[in-house]
Amino acid sequence: MSWTAVVAALDATEQFRSRVTVYSHPLAGRPIVWHVVSALAAVAPPPRRILVLHHDAAPPAVTSDVPGVEFRSVRRGDEARALRAAVTSPGVTLLVDGACPLLSATTHARLLRAADAGLAALAGAEDHAPIIAAVGEGPALASADDPRHPVGAARVGPPEPDELRRVVDRHSLAQAAAAMRDRVVRRHERAGATFLLPETCLVDVDVEVGADSVIYPGVVLEGATKVGAECVIGPYSRVVESSVGRGAELKGWNYVSRTSIRNHAVLEAYERRGLD
Repeated sequence: MSWTAVVAALDATEQFRSRVTVYSHPLAGRPIVWHVVSALAAVAPPPRRILVLHHDAAPPAVTSDVPGVEFRSVRRGDEARALRAAVTSPGVTLLVDGACPLLSATTHARLLRAADAGLAALAGAEDHAPIIAAVGEGPALASADDPRHPVGAARVGPPEPDELRRVVDRHSLAQAAAAMRDRVVRRHERAGATFLLPETCLVDVDVEVGADSVIYPGVVLEGATKVGAECVIGPYSRVVESSVGRGAELKGWNYVSRTSIRNHAVLEAYERRGLD
């Protein structure tokens, strides 16, 4: 199946109260729109292209590890016309809200299968629930005044209610961060790591944790941190962009930044390593 993805990063989101657009704001170590684009790229088969429509002169930050992403700047007030132009080409098009970082590749695949029967949209079960993704033949989507609200689209629900969460203010950002943390922690647990009190930890999406490692409460693991197998990361330690060798132990309340800890090393409580 050949298809195209369009990401609408077009809301003003004044409620966010930030000089940084909500789409570029970090969530679990990556910009919010990066999570949206990465989920689209992970669908099998992947889209022919991913087009991100945005307001700012500078596009939202999406690094080169997601190939085939294009950006198009849209003037304010011209959003509906730009969306119709973006989806009008023949073929299946999936239009996604760029403020929904919890949407998964599995949900996108379900939407694409639903497109076999015509227009389909992802929304909550309640009446008048906002549509956060729509899919169908491009000309059919473009026939709506605003393709984000296609008329007569069949409703499709996500496997997890959290996937419907939009980030529009600081509170919804905190809720999305908690849901993303739970998702990342479960991934590490399935790979053999133990989190003693996971709801107190923060773990970025690019972090790696080896099997049989134990993560104590209050730990923060940031960036591309790598924790080897059979490590102990003691309570309230913060590890930033660092490598912790196999069998190492941080006793607790440690700060490790942009450095490497050798295999089987022991850092006493409150010890610091690396660069601030």
